[in-house]
Amino acid sequence: MGQACQKCKAFSGKEEFDIKNMNEELGDESPDVEQSFLDEEDEVRKHNRPPSLDNFNKRGMFRKEDTYDQNDGKLSATIENKEISLTEELRGEEMILVDGSKYQGNVVDGKANGKGKLWLNNGDIYEGDIVDNIMQGNGVYYFHRGPIYSGQFIQGKANGIGKEMWPDGSVYEGQFKNGKKHGQGVYKWSQGCSYEGEWFENMIHGQGRYEWSDGRCYNGSWNKNQMNGRGKYQWKEGKYYDGEYEFDKKCGFGIFVWPDGKQYQGYWFDGKQHGKGIMINKEGKKKLGDWADGKLISCNEETNVEIIPEGWIDKI
Repeated sequence: MGQACQKCKAFSGKEEFDIKNMNEELGDESPDVEQSFLDEEDEVRKHNRPPSLDNFNKRGMFRKEDTYDQNDGKLSATIENKEISLTEELRGEEMILVDGSKYQGNVVDGKANGKGKLWLNNGDIYEGDIVDNIMQGNGVYYFHRGPIYSGQFIQGKANGIGKEMWPDGSVYEGQFKNGKKHGQGVYKWSQGCSYEGEWFENMIHGQGRYEWSDGRCYNGSWNKNQMNGRGKYQWKEGKYYDGEYEFDKKCGFGIFVWPDGKQYQGYWFDGKQHGKGIMINKEGKKKLGDWADGKLISCNEETNVEIIPEGWIDKI
């Protein structure tokens, strides 16, 4: 079944943002970050890994044991209490396979060719195009315990454009390669989360946008289901982080902006401020500081310093 989206779960707790050593000239209210970032407990939870259709690798080819004419045209099967019946177009010869599976449809030169339906002995069902005993062309594959895949097949595997529908209501639509989500696609979890972007061998990988059901979203770079590289993480109340990530945590340079205009510009490590940083209040007044593991350890009155790396703005 489709996996539960862990990121949909409500966050709890607070991440430490210690700026108490800054004097009052910085502004009236110091930014008290109320779960503004992914806390450590949630950061170790991986982004959802949608299940794969690797089983296609084992179900691409079959052999004939015997054939005979199907006279009554009433062959049918039941999958998860749903009746699947042959259409007139698919009624033809029947082949009993060496593993006990059955095929009915067009047969040419002793092989399944054209339109047909295959009942596998594990309860799965395939209906669609077949070329020389191989699923090839357009078809629908019903997993006995799992999704329904409808789309294109090459050499017995999902290849090209397809749709994967899971019993819990989760749906993927997009590109497949060798039985795996690969290329551009959209996955919508039943809990309300969604991802649209690039995929690599069933993993969120490349550029894409992930949306949570509570209004949060991340748009940027991914590596094997994790935020990794440059990206922008936004909350529905207006605050956002624009910066670098490594393995789902802020790492490198990044800018955090509050709805009232306050900002932190600086460096991060393991999800916390670490290194040089500038706090800017809503009136534009600046304080330069040094941070370690999320704590401010020193600050000074330098106001003309520029900390944003060269070319940073151009990369947005």
